[in-house]
Amino acid sequence: MNNLKTLKYVLVAALMVGFTSCDSLLDDVEPSTSVSSEVVLTSEEGVDALRASMYSKIRENFGFTTEYFIGPSAFADETRNRPGSTRYQALTVATGTSGGTAHLNNWGLYEIIQDANLIIGAVEPSVFEDPATLDLYRGEALALRAFAMHTMVRVYGYEPGNFSVGPQANWNAGIVIRTEPVLDLADADTRARSTVGDVYTQILSDLSDARTLLAGENADNRYVTEAFVDALSARVNLYAGNWADAASAAQDAIDNFPGTLVDTQTGVAEMFDERSGNHPEAIFKIVVNSDTENSTGGGSFANNGPATYTADGFLAQLPTQFLLDKYDAADYRLGWYQDCTTTQLNPLTQPTNCTGVNTNGLVSVKFGGEKGNSVDDMPMIRLAEMYLIRAEALAKDANSPAAGVTPLQTLMTARNAGTVPASALTDMTSFEDYILDERMRELGVEGHRFWDLKRLARDVRNPDGSIKMRADSYRILAEIGSGLRNVNDLLEENPGYDE
Repeated sequence: MNNLKTLKYVLVAALMVGFTSCDSLLDDVEPSTSVSSEVVLTSEEGVDALRASMYSKIRENFGFTTEYFIGPSAFADETRNRPGSTRYQALTVATGTSGGTAHLNNWGLYEIIQDANLIIGAVEPSVFEDPATLDLYRGEALALRAFAMHTMVRVYGYEPGNFSVGPQANWNAGIVIRTEPVLDLADADTRARSTVGDVYTQILSDLSDARTLLAGENADNRYVTEAFVDALSARVNLYAGNWADAASAAQDAIDNFPGTLVDTQTGVAEMFDERSGNHPEAIFKIVVNSDTENSTGGGSFANNGPATYTADGFLAQLPTQFLLDKYDAADYRLGWYQDCTTTQLNPLTQPTNCTGVNTNGLVSVKFGGEKGNSVDDMPMIRLAEMYLIRAEALAKDANSPAAGVTPLQTLMTARNAGTVPASALTDMTSFEDYILDERMRELGVEGHRFWDLKRLARDVRNPDGSIKMRADSYRILAEIGSGLRNVNDLLEENPGYDE
């Protein structure tokens, strides 16, 4: 096969399934000029570059960086615009054609899926002298394909069990499933959206296959590991309402991850700081080179990275008093919030006005730009989340709050956050309320809050408690949009947007 022609066909296929941009397979692979397109699929060097491209596309994709981390907080009640900043203002006030959800749109993750599909289905075993290398790469690709698909399906579809929440009964449309590599023009077909159930089946199948291929691979969290597969399986099963499977996978992630919960005041306060803590609880993190990757691609860090939106540069989104009031005074996690006037490593000459969002003018320093150029590595999934998933899933599986106390208390003890209060154990609703609060305390500004409310069919509220968007609003789901539907007329729009 002529791989120059293959790359051209890949771009055609990208348009037909609704990709939002047309990067080549080797964009942002370093060094980008060292691998010719003729050897992408037929040499170890080429497949290594394709693997690097797959990871690089996570870093460069706004939907998997700033939008992934900051968007769900801005859209819910964890952060608000600093007065004078307009970044994510549409999310803060829920304005615009689709009431803000357009800003959580991430259809472009199909570019990552395409790279993954090439590794999974287009590389011959003979390319590698050691077959174990290709098994490793395929395991990583399966897991990242599942990661991208789950990140998208929660944007465009309801979770299993929630199909009757919205304005149209039993709406269960998910996303387009793509599991075959696009190698030829004939592969560039248009497809309808699969059901959410079918998407979740595919995701869990990919994770099962990935776990087999990655068994025992847990040493380097810069790449997909067995522990990451377990952790993502726990998250996906939690969203699906598979409580026993979620609890079991969370425990597997805890067991397979080589680290433990940080349990000192200094350690907790500095765990996100690249100069000291450097993410000791990151099950999987994307490493960013501040010298070469600070201002490229959709995930531009100098102007549009997580640091610039939170603790550095523009200070676009600050923690709400509603979030800060969730912490007890002795909670080690209060170290994640610092005075905005002294925090910035790369300050801009502009008024801060931080007290316009919270009383003491605090910023979240989970992303502080410590690597330089407003750059941080990005912890895509952390160990602490596994204790929260296990607590929620155990309680719901047993229909008893008491069943979830042990993992929840383990996390709270590590954070010096006291004991689970008796009021949280009176019934399942009270326990779920407390879990949601604990998820805010632990996972604030890490990409969870809006999705937690959506998966539990709860109204999205403003920090003052007023309703921002009801759980049954059509705007809970993102719009597919005419641009994608004009390219692929098989794509059915979500209810409410085509009226």
